[in-house]
Formats: sequence, C-alpha cells, structure tokens
Amino acid sequence: MARRTRHLPTAADLIHLLGGLFLRWWLTLGFRLTVRRAAPAPEGAVLYACNHRSFLDPPLVGLCSREPLCYFARSSLWRNPAIAAFLELFRGIPVDRERPLATSVSGAVARLQDGWPVLIFPEGTRTKTGRLGALREGPALIARRAAVAVVPVYIWRSERCWPCGRALPRLAGPRLEIRFGRPMRPPPTLAPRQADRWLTRALAAWLQAQERALFGRVAPSGSGAGCPP
Repeated sequence: MARRTRHLPTAADLIHLLGGLFLRWWLTLGFRLTVRRAAPAPEGAVLYACNHRSFLDPPLVGLCSREPLCYFARSSLWRNPAIAAFLELFRGIPVDRERPLATSVSGAVARLQDGWPVLIFPEGTRTKTGRLGALREGPALIARRAAVAVVPVYIWRSERCWPCGRALPRLAGPRLEIRFGRPMRPPPTLAPRQADRWLTRALAAWLQAQERALFGRVAPSGSGAGCPP
C-alpha cells in the first residue's frame, strides 16, 4: 500500500476534523448513528467501496476515516472558481462525462499512488429501491492498478436522513448504521482479469451479507426507497 511522508496539517485536515466532529455529534443525537468495524481504520492509500443510498453517503464515510477522503466529481464543476478551489483542497477527482471510465480510473489511481484514500460507489448511482444494485468492476480495476486494498462499506438508512426531493437533510429520524469490512485483496496467483472478477464477487458477497442482516431487522417496507439516478 502506498504511504506518504507525514505532512503538515492543512485546511482540508482542519475541515475534516471539525466537520467530522459536528457530523458525528448530529448523527449520534439525531439518528443514533452506530459505526461497526471488522478491523481498525486503515491509514494512507486505500479504496473505500460503498453502497450508495443518499447524498449523505460521502460525508458519512468521510467522518469515519482517519484523514480526508478523495471524492469523484464531474469535471464541469471545476469551471466555477469557488467550487474548484474547494475540490482542489480535497484533491477531488474530475470525471469527464464523455470519458467517465478512463478519467475516473486514471484520477483515482493517481490519488492512491500519491498515498491518499479514495471513496468510490461500485453501483455507479444511488439505489432506486433501497436495495443493493449490480456492481461494476471499476473498483477492482482501480485497486489493481494502484496496488491497494479495497475496504468494503455498507450504509444503512441514509436515504431516510436525506430523502430525494429535500434540499437539506432531516434533523432526526430512524437509526443509521455504517459497517466497515476487512481490507480485501485478490489472491496474487490470479491473472489480472480473474483478480478483478474475484474482487468484485467478494465485494458483492460482503455487501449482500450486510444487507440481508440489516433488512432482517425490519419489514422490507421499513427500508425506504432510494433515489432516481
């Protein structure tokens, strides 16, 4: 795994620290947030692969990380100087809509090789039903090219906190939970494409297992529907 030399605190580190403290305080009081980890939180370059239910998902994963995460954003956002400055502060990864796969893969690999953690949503879009959708092989490809592990993440009920159609999230609601699995790496003996398929299947199996366990706590109608893409 790529490692950076220790750097002096930056504005991004300060925002990450203070923002994370505020989010954790709000979500713990308003939504009884529970964070479960199968292993200690990693440092340095790692690819977090998470299911996608709400606009809240990126900061929710971010508040649980040791350092600021790198996020994907459409390249057109860099045309706005204020937004561009913020994206650059957090080492955002621009995605060109005409070449989404090439730009997302190259940008993520570059951040990981520099030693920064990256967050990706393997479904590619928010769920429409509240259930996990089909996973793409992009995370496995990125992890292989950057030679990093993938940490699976499952978020439960974030769409109940920030439903579709609302400009701002709710202040309180049903309990939220976020689960972090153990870092995943395919067996080193596999060929590249076989390794990608192995990792994608392993990631899907872990996410599906968390979903079955969490949906088993309530009736299916209690899950809430997701958002259109």
